[in-house]
Amino acid sequence: MMQVKATREGLVGHRTASGYVIDAIVPFVALPSVFALHRVVRVTNPANHRTAIAIVLDVGPWEVNDDAYVFDGRRPAAESGVDSRGRATNSAGIDLGERIWRDLEMQDNTLVTWEFLE
Repeated sequence: MMQVKATREGLVGHRTASGYVIDAIVPFVALPSVFALHRVVRVTNPANHRTAIAIVLDVGPWEVNDDAYVFDGRRPAAESGVDSRGRATNSAGIDLGERIWRDLEMQDNTLVTWEFLE
């Protein structure tokens, strides 16, 4: 299980890396690896112990090839403060879709834990 900073995906109406058009209904997240697409994860808000199940339908935040973080347990590259393209990051390791944000009762961009279920 990995504990990282989570941010809100937002962007309702935009298309994700998997082709999904973002809405506030489908429980999805983004992780920075194309190999994570369509995998199922459990996400927990440690502040209130609420848990939700989500599908990975987008690639990000910030990075798109951070397999060492997603699959090998290393810290997210975005935590360095700069992504591989030189952009300043917000240190997030996972983006939460609207449904997951609500289900976890997130109040701000803060820590969550996540793990693959498959």
